[in-house]
Amino acid sequence: MRKGKRSRGSRRRQQASLVLALALTAGLTAVVPAGAEDPRLKVRPSDLAHWDVTRSKWVVESGTYDVLVGASSSDIRSRTSWTVRGETIPARDLTKVTRAENFDDYSPGSVRLVDESKARGTAVGATADGAWLKFADTQLGSGASEFSARVAGSSGTVEVRLGSPTGPLVGTARTGGTASPYDYTTVTAALTGATKGRTGVYLVLSGGVRLSTFTLR
Repeated sequence: MRKGKRSRGSRRRQQASLVLALALTAGLTAVVPAGAEDPRLKVRPSDLAHWDVTRSKWVVESGTYDVLVGASSSDIRSRTSWTVRGETIPARDLTKVTRAENFDDYSPGSVRLVDESKARGTAVGATADGAWLKFADTQLGSGASEFSARVAGSSGTVEVRLGSPTGPLVGTARTGGTASPYDYTTVTAALTGATKGRTGVYLVLSGGVRLSTFTLR
């Protein structure tokens, strides 16, 4: 099962489950005995829930979903649509403290999840210069004027760019490094040119920098 139009933040599992006649992909697995006639599987709207990284909770999005039935995900025999009334995920609000690990996209090969501390938490570590994190569909409101972040690790920078990893640079926060990768400090930067409206916000990190949380206000 899939949504006809996917929206930001949706990270649904696309599990193809083959058992003779019926395959559903919504985190469900169906077993249909050989020779069974008119097999049925009840699916509820709550089965379509996915984790909304913008608000840290499970949600069911409103929309029209495709229901696919077949021998496998590459051998679809029948299909229909299912209109579900749920909710619409709002734009990101980065004025609230946002965990770096809740990104929408990242630069492959140069970003890894790391322990925030020896006890708990997850941060993002850059393994090379130019590593980036994308926070899509961000509502900047009347325009942000300051970037604040909790960082650790090597000395370097965190750039704030709009639209793409090489888009307009609106601010750069600098860190002199910390004694331990678990010893976080707060860095800030003035933002210029962060006009109001919705856009993708990209954080571009120097290699060795770890990022825990941040805000744009």
